[in-house]
Amino acid sequence: MTDAVTILARFGQSFRLAGRLLPSSTLADAAELYAFCRGVDDLADECVDPGAARAELLLLRDAVLAGDDGHPMAARFLALQRRCGLDPSAAITLIETVLSDLDPVRVEDEAELLRYAYGAAGTVGLMMCPILDARGAAATTYAIDLGIAMQLTNIARDVAEDAKRGRLYLPATWLPTDLGVARLHEAPNAVFSAVKLLLDRADCRYRSAELGYSYLPPRVRPAIRAAARIYEEIGRRILHHGPDYLDAGRCIVPMPRKLFLLAGSLVAAPMRSGPDLVPRDSRL
Repeated sequence: MTDAVTILARFGQSFRLAGRLLPSSTLADAAELYAFCRGVDDLADECVDPGAARAELLLLRDAVLAGDDGHPMAARFLALQRRCGLDPSAAITLIETVLSDLDPVRVEDEAELLRYAYGAAGTVGLMMCPILDARGAAATTYAIDLGIAMQLTNIARDVAEDAKRGRLYLPATWLPTDLGVARLHEAPNAVFSAVKLLLDRADCRYRSAELGYSYLPPRVRPAIRAAARIYEEIGRRILHHGPDYLDAGRCIVPMPRKLFLLAGSLVAAPMRSGPDLVPRDSRL
């Protein structure tokens, strides 16, 4: 079976770069979680037969629920869960959220968008907390914010790619009436206006997540700060590119810029204090 760090290096290059700042044992566990989450996503994103993909995801969900080590993918997650004390309910929410991607996706409003982002990535923040030895309700609150911020950035980056799969995560309330997934390229300015709103919401979550760095052990703070800064840079490059970014291919951060951001993350920033910047939905 492929080593989890190898999977991270191949498919999550920014996370692998930031992971170089983690202790080796922490990196190994974080990579194992990444491999699990990547595997869940791939079951939906790479499927040829949605029915078969749905069956596979349901089998995985049931195996995690039952603690069934007979399912290879579940077994690796369950070993990590037992070793680090992960909450398996977060993995169940992740799987059930990805199940929704097998149907055509149309998001009605911002509340629905945030529920999806929580399920797809806020849950990953929750599962990362015990791996990073950040425990307690306050720590998980900020971890959820960072996960949601990264997911919103992903959505902004992948609008065109998602459209090819029949998915539109930009809320309908942010777009002209009847602008469906097949007609996005007919209204690049309207789409870009929605993307700017999306990145504004992401920015609020990134700023809120910064308040939570004090809940992290000092040895892991630079890695998390680096991952957040590299992801934020994706949003900045989208905004700089303008409405035609939809036709420019996937927005990436060049390696020299990543290394610059990585180096900056090694410099301890003062811990911010103050009220939370993002009102939270108690259902999350």
